[in-house]
Amino acid sequence: MFNRKSAAVVAATAAAFALSTGTAQAEDGVFLYTGTNAHCTFSGDNGVAGGVFASYTCRSGFAGYSLSVTGTPGWTSGVYINTFDTLAQCDAAGDNGEAGGVFTSHHCQLGFAGYSLSVSG
Repeated sequence: MFNRKSAAVVAATAAAFALSTGTAQAEDGVFLYTGTNAHCTFSGDNGVAGGVFASYTCRSGFAGYSLSVTGTPGWTSGVYINTFDTLAQCDAAGDNGEAGGVFTSHHCQLGFAGYSLSVSG
């Protein structure tokens, strides 16, 4: 029978798993967002080609593929990373990159396909 005590154990286990997953991602670089594999790879490739990311990983998880990046020091030009469905998704990825020191600013521009994320160093 599943009772409150069992629910508490399940919740504690899930929290511990989420914490350990976050730690593993932090060791791989700065977490930007979770999306499809194609979206993750496109963002990573654009960041590397633009000199923003030294490297990136797309790690499969429960909600999709998490993009973690390692920044490249000293770049300054604006670089397009990817287009997101919502402004909230675009800003979250930009905010995560700024907080992690990968870039110093970001801009989300509304276009035909969604919100385009461009970053500057």
